[in-house]
Amino acid sequence: MHPKAQKKKPKRNVKIVDTSKEEERLRRIALIVAKRQRVIDAVNLSLMRRRREKMEIQNARLEKEERLRQKAARDAEKTGSDKEMLQIREELNKVIETGIKCVYTSVIIPEKIKYDGKSTLTIKDVKYRLRNNLHLVGWGKEAITMSAALERIVRKQLKKGWMVVPRKSIFMMWSYPEAFPRLDSRISYVEAGTDGDPDEKTVDATRKIMNYVKKLKKRDILIVMLSQGTDDLLCCPRDTISLRDKLRVINRLKDANATPEEINIVRNKLSAIRGGDLARFAYPARVITLITSDVSSKPMTEISGGPCIYDPKDDAALGIIAKYRLLNRLPLSVRELVEETVPWTMAADRQLDENKKYKFVHEYVIACNADAMQCMASEVFRAGLFPVKLNSTCYGDIQEFAKEYVKIASLMILAVEGKIDKLDLFEAMKGSPVCPLTDKKVQEIFPAKDQWGLGLCLLLGGRPTVNLCPTPGNGGPNQELALYFSLFWNVRTQQQPILREYTVWFSGGSSYGRDGNTDMVGAFGYKSLGTDIYVTYEKANDAYIAARDKWRKICDENRSRTEQTAAEIEMKNLKLIRDKHAAIFPHKVLAKNNTHLLFLSVNDQDELLELKSGNYYTFTNVGDLHVIRIVRFQCNCDSTCHGQEDKICSDVECPIKQTLSAETKSKMQYCCQLGAEKIDINI
Repeated sequence: MHPKAQKKKPKRNVKIVDTSKEEERLRRIALIVAKRQRVIDAVNLSLMRRRREKMEIQNARLEKEERLRQKAARDAEKTGSDKEMLQIREELNKVIETGIKCVYTSVIIPEKIKYDGKSTLTIKDVKYRLRNNLHLVGWGKEAITMSAALERIVRKQLKKGWMVVPRKSIFMMWSYPEAFPRLDSRISYVEAGTDGDPDEKTVDATRKIMNYVKKLKKRDILIVMLSQGTDDLLCCPRDTISLRDKLRVINRLKDANATPEEINIVRNKLSAIRGGDLARFAYPARVITLITSDVSSKPMTEISGGPCIYDPKDDAALGIIAKYRLLNRLPLSVRELVEETVPWTMAADRQLDENKKYKFVHEYVIACNADAMQCMASEVFRAGLFPVKLNSTCYGDIQEFAKEYVKIASLMILAVEGKIDKLDLFEAMKGSPVCPLTDKKVQEIFPAKDQWGLGLCLLLGGRPTVNLCPTPGNGGPNQELALYFSLFWNVRTQQQPILREYTVWFSGGSSYGRDGNTDMVGAFGYKSLGTDIYVTYEKANDAYIAARDKWRKICDENRSRTEQTAAEIEMKNLKLIRDKHAAIFPHKVLAKNNTHLLFLSVNDQDELLELKSGNYYTFTNVGDLHVIRIVRFQCNCDSTCHGQEDKICSDVECPIKQTLSAETKSKMQYCCQLGAEKIDINI
């Protein structure tokens, strides 16, 4: 036999590589790898940024605790007039802090909304039946704590919730315990908006909410949570126009100086959720709107665009566009929409009452300045003073605020002194641009000596307008208001000497927990706060001039180099002190919106109002809270701040005190002392 023949190995076909396809494949792989790396880098960058922000919050808390410890040590050593000022600050601080904590949404929601644990939800004495039929939507930073607090109340009765919140809100939420949602929360939080403007994520989130509410039935209850200033979040243009086109129209109206009311009418016309559309699509479900407001204690149509407030969306928008001659400048899609002049009607529009309000929509202002003032009044009573609630919704320019506050404070003093009657007070305040008073209000607040007690506390609030310079510094409306109040009150006491027999302090704080771009709540103001800075400057300037003359004399006499150097160093040090005083002149810091610099530099920062407990942010913004404390002259100043050694009797009924002249008493006002330099000042 022939040996077994070996099998021949089949020849492999040589694979012909298409170089162009291989290059394309490699290019695609490289693109995928690069895209993956970009995502990884973006995630790492975001994690690093959030870790850094968390460390900043923790460091801020530690700094606050250390600052409060140092302040407590300083306060323990104070005597005389410094101790009296400390007591006044603590008293006012407690009043403001009580008002702020009162409107925490995590506090006020459980007080105003009750659930019996079975099937009944009660909101301000109105009962609603729950049968696993509760749905929740909302927009704004207040919606974070509002929704979390409501879910803790109703628990499993909530089927689903959607919250559209500003960027970084979710991260901030985990830094504050009162904002925690339930671990098994049924609420979805969506961060949207970019630098105060709506973006595509805003539109997508809002459109998902609209599609969700369209499926609701008659048995369902929809709770809508709104807060002031959520125009950048409550955005969903009609299907026929783009977000870019809508924003372009709104910006052109702003450039044409259209009023906010006119802009809202056009905005509603272009929106698929504002102007009552949310309620239209949710019908026939029951709709409950919960609002945090800095405008009024009553529901207002302009709050957050009125997504549940009826708007016919008729030809009003076209008239406004024509008024400002913008019709030919509009994109074609927007123009076609604006020219639809027939009122938009749906099934829900047949449920309007005689006031053009939807019968199936109930509105509640769940938190406002009036709530805070009510709690502040109780705290004032506990301090032994008589609270006078004036107006929780003051409005106007910051200087108008200060002038009107000074005016009402002086009028209350003149009233209790018997210098004016009720008619005089009414005539003086009925036309106030900030705090107008009706005859009924005058009857209610007119002070009588038997109601005076230890003194009065005027309680006010609102939202003052600050006109910013091109390059504003650090500060806030409450710090500016405190400084303006001190300056105007000093002028008023010069005009009416009888006012000098009263100790008058102002305190203002933000319900948000931050005043302007600072970490403080607000500030205190009193008669000599601003004026004493000029006095101390003159003393510092005189000392500098004397040192300069001394140095020149030493140089002219050709004394030793050591003496010349020592005299020159002394002169430069005194010049720095003088320049430090000049940098915080009230008129300078007010012109530059840099009042925080002044408050950091005087009295060891004691005139800055800071929350002693709680967090830096309250997640509630219902406006600013203001207190004017008016007390009969307190004869307990040791006069050390004015260089007088004689001790004045502290007895209110002391005959020596009663015989003091107005001029002597005016010198015994609490003064502002410049503390150690806390920051670098660029002159």
